[in-house]
Amino acid sequence: MDKSPYQVAIEELEERADDIRPSDIVMLSEPLRSALNTVIRLKRFSLTELAENLPFTREEVKKIADLLVRRNLFELSRFATEAEPYYEAHLSAMTRPLKRPPLDLWKKIDD
Repeated sequence: MDKSPYQVAIEELEERADDIRPSDIVMLSEPLRSALNTVIRLKRFSLTELAENLPFTREEVKKIADLLVRRNLFELSRFATEAEPYYEAHLSAMTRPLKRPPLDLWKKIDD
């Protein structure tokens, strides 16, 4: 028996033990992949906006959003209310901190 797209999406998100980064989205199935690409570009979005991009019920979309909060792809926005949760997408998957290049960088390059 074939699984519904919702069941496939939930299984993909629950089987991961580590955090989900924006670069991991390409590995997810449709329609979840397209919906996440859309809302990540928005940076801040509501549950309603996420639900508009998925063919699932609002409760199912809320469960997916909660899983993505636990996997650190989204965080609950300070603008969130009980009636309308808002989320913010983590856009960076940096693994090392940025630091300024040494002041003598050009001298090293020219030598």
